[in-house]
Amino acid sequence: MRESIHVNQPTLPAIDLSLDALVDDAVRLLRQAAPEDGKVYRGCFSGGKDSCAIKELCRLAGVRVEWHYSVTTIDPPELVRFIRRQHSDVVLDRPEKNFFTYAIENKHGFPTRRMRWCCAVYKERRSPEGARLVLGVRAAESPRRAKNWREVTFHNTTHEYAVAPIVRWQDHHVWEFIQRQGLAYCCLYDEGFTRLGCIGCPMAREAGRLREFARWPGFER
Repeated sequence: MRESIHVNQPTLPAIDLSLDALVDDAVRLLRQAAPEDGKVYRGCFSGGKDSCAIKELCRLAGVRVEWHYSVTTIDPPELVRFIRRQHSDVVLDRPEKNFFTYAIENKHGFPTRRMRWCCAVYKERRSPEGARLVLGVRAAESPRRAKNWREVTFHNTTHEYAVAPIVRWQDHHVWEFIQRQGLAYCCLYDEGFTRLGCIGCPMAREAGRLREFARWPGFER
């Protein structure tokens, strides 16, 4: 369970939602919440548009970040190539077992909406305890995220502080920022994909999964 921090949490204005104001707020937040004693942020990089935006914001803020991408082994190949070419400083954290082997050996079967064990195994348990995370979660992505996430959120289980500098951004803010800063982005967006997560994710709509399987038939097999 994640809960908001009420002590020493940076207070951000919630009136001006222009891109300039959102960028200024994000930069201020990243500086105020930055780890102390020589420690650095652990950046959770997915290769999507939101990750590209927060990586650039961290650069503008001048904060130190070690960026990590959690390989799930069911990642879109184009996305992995994009990260390797455009973000060579991102560490690719590879799992001990690939997705299919884990599903078979642990008798979980394929994940479902109710039994979505994959994120816990391949994404959420990869950072060290007590890390200060920076990630690209946004409230506009779902009602659940809007309810549970703030600019700074604390994870009771892993004792992680998660800083979300674009939590109040809409899609158009992200794309405007990417265009204004001249940032590269994954080519799959130009093919009409709106999410670049794991291929066949059970949280995606059926039409989206079918499109992914048509695009990458090897993963469907």
